[in-house]
Amino acid sequence: MSRMKKILTLISCLLIFFPLKISALSFDSDFIISDHELTNYEFLNQQEIQSFFEKAGGALHQYKTVDIDGKTRLASEIIFNASQKYKINPAILITIIQKEKTLVTHPNPDIDQYNWATGFGCYDGRGPVKKFRGFSQQIDNAAWRLRFFLDHPWEFRFKASECYNIGGVQVSPINQATAALYNYTPHVSSNKLFWRIWQNWFSPSGEENLEGSLVRAQGESGVWLIQNNKRRPFYSKNIFLSRYKFSQVKEVSSDILTQYDIGEPMSFPNYSLVKTEKNNLYLLSDNQKRPLSEEMFKRIGFHPEEIIKIEEKDLENYILGETIKSPYPNGALLQDKKTKAVYYVKDNIKYPIIDQSILEINFPYDYIIKAGAEELTNFIDGESIKLKDGTLVKSRENPAVYLISQGKKLPILSPEVFETLGYEWEAINTVPSKVLVIHPLGETIFAENGLTGL
Repeated sequence: MSRMKKILTLISCLLIFFPLKISALSFDSDFIISDHELTNYEFLNQQEIQSFFEKAGGALHQYKTVDIDGKTRLASEIIFNASQKYKINPAILITIIQKEKTLVTHPNPDIDQYNWATGFGCYDGRGPVKKFRGFSQQIDNAAWRLRFFLDHPWEFRFKASECYNIGGVQVSPINQATAALYNYTPHVSSNKLFWRIWQNWFSPSGEENLEGSLVRAQGESGVWLIQNNKRRPFYSKNIFLSRYKFSQVKEVSSDILTQYDIGEPMSFPNYSLVKTEKNNLYLLSDNQKRPLSEEMFKRIGFHPEEIIKIEEKDLENYILGETIKSPYPNGALLQDKKTKAVYYVKDNIKYPIIDQSILEINFPYDYIIKAGAEELTNFIDGESIKLKDGTLVKSRENPAVYLISQGKKLPILSPEVFETLGYEWEAINTVPSKVLVIHPLGETIFAENGLTGL
């Protein structure tokens, strides 16, 4: 399907389904969306997002604010940039902000609807965390958090293929995307609302638009995923069952199916743990199969139930990657038991965190692992971790306020410029001077349009 046809289809859905209608499909609490739907960051470009907002009739199409890099942008561009940065479908972010604050369709939202657009940092039973206030912070953190769920699935409460009681409902997420959505919002009713919005706005229906559908030709056994106007084959039952259910497959005529060119074969979800019939263990990452030993498997702390049993032929399309020799292939926080120093460790490199403020700003939810000096000496020393982009910060000794962008500190010229740009004073983080010192000085932010100068 052409890009223009796709956006016209989405717009027509908006015209039909505002306000929301009840989908003819039934909600499955175990499967909200597919992994591909969550990570298809090329689903909409910035112009298509803008067109979508304009047709929706809400105020979001003309809303501008300061992005996390200090530049003033339209909401559509802020959402698009975050989706590309974290490889998350921009339509997912649109669905979340509609579910949380109805911003897509609301003609006159108040300031709090913008400031807490994705509900990030808003917790049951206590007030929202002020440092996450602001539209750009909300969008960036929501996209970041969803990506973090996908890249570190074993660190969170809800995991794929395990059973939970969520508000009296038995839920067993069958894929990483569904587990990620429950980790983001641990309520069945809220995720059902997300699903309804997604189905009405972005999920294809009917044979005229099969994009994102699981299909098989009538009278044939092979299953395909229609993706980016191509049909991607499942060459393994194990690969299919790692993400989907057979009940999701629809039958179409061979004539319809053959209209699509054959695309790349489907693979296992990123960071799957698999064991072949020859007892070879691999961690799958970005089309690579990275071997790991039983000892390393135990050191990482994986649970045996996380292993997907497969055949060697299931991995024919994977490139052999480097053997995992570190228990932290995707990153973790380690603290020296004796000195109390904290490091961010990834693969064989440990990056020091020089102050508690960096830990609280960059890793507010991450679990810290206690480690002995002997273990820490196994890692190569890296550079100090800097504050994440988008952080507003000042030192305890100086009132000057900076925005962190690409590892640099950008001075904000004056209080008037700060307020004109729409920043909140409560969002400023106060840190020791030594934290600012590790960030090189960047250009000064001096105007509402985001222009900077030396």
